[in-house]
Amino acid sequence: MIEHTQLVKMCSAFIEPTSIVSSERLLNGFSNDNFLIRTEQQGYLLKCYKSHWPSDGLEAQRFLSDFNICPASIWLDKENGRAVFNYIEGKSAQSDITLSFINKLAQVHNYKVSTAPMDIAKELHFYQSTDVYTQYKPQIEKALKAVAAMSFNAGFCHNDLVKDNIIVNASGMYLIDFEYAQTNDVYFDLAALAVSFNLNESSESALLNNYKNSIDKTKTFNPSMDKLNYYKLFFLVLCIGWYEERSITSKSVMLRAQLTKLVNNTFL
Repeated sequence: MIEHTQLVKMCSAFIEPTSIVSSERLLNGFSNDNFLIRTEQQGYLLKCYKSHWPSDGLEAQRFLSDFNICPASIWLDKENGRAVFNYIEGKSAQSDITLSFINKLAQVHNYKVSTAPMDIAKELHFYQSTDVYTQYKPQIEKALKAVAAMSFNAGFCHNDLVKDNIIVNASGMYLIDFEYAQTNDVYFDLAALAVSFNLNESSESALLNNYKNSIDKTKTFNPSMDKLNYYKLFFLVLCIGWYEERSITSKSVMLRAQLTKLVNNTFL
């Protein structure tokens, strides 16, 4: 555990140490160690990355922050895997995906950087020995085959659109945590929203149509509930596998209920 004195020493690279009035570890991040550093004027988010240095995500945040989509990074220490961002005051999203937020998501997807696309089959295969993969292997294989025959709606995706990564305040909804951002089918992000907000069929249809109306008119996007359901399956299996691998059962139980309902309604 990093102590307050260590945090102050780290922060001396970007702010005057004597201006720091408090520091606290944030408990809603599972992939990294996150700390809120406060001065009298503002707050800063210090992220200590545990696995990889997210070069693409950090560069995307730098660019997208100019459009009020996400916070800007103000200090990077690649050697030690640390980054500092302006802290966005607010709460994690709970309900209502606003049109304004959908417009912001469309802007993220339109970010003009192309990375190696996420290989969804490879990501799923990583969890092939887990209970959730074994239980739903026929449905996973069916969905992978179906998606392979569909058009690929490429975009620069966030790839981790859980509620904790969407901050809401009086100014609107903001995205944080771009660690997993890379090129992907935009349906993965849309499916993540549908799962995270536990949308009903009517709300899912509205999400797809509102997204279609938000994107660049030169792009082709055909709203497809079938494709959304396939990507919901992928997202749910990946999330459940990730949480259960870390024994975070409080998260996986709710997702398993959604997965059971999805399979019973659309794959049987």
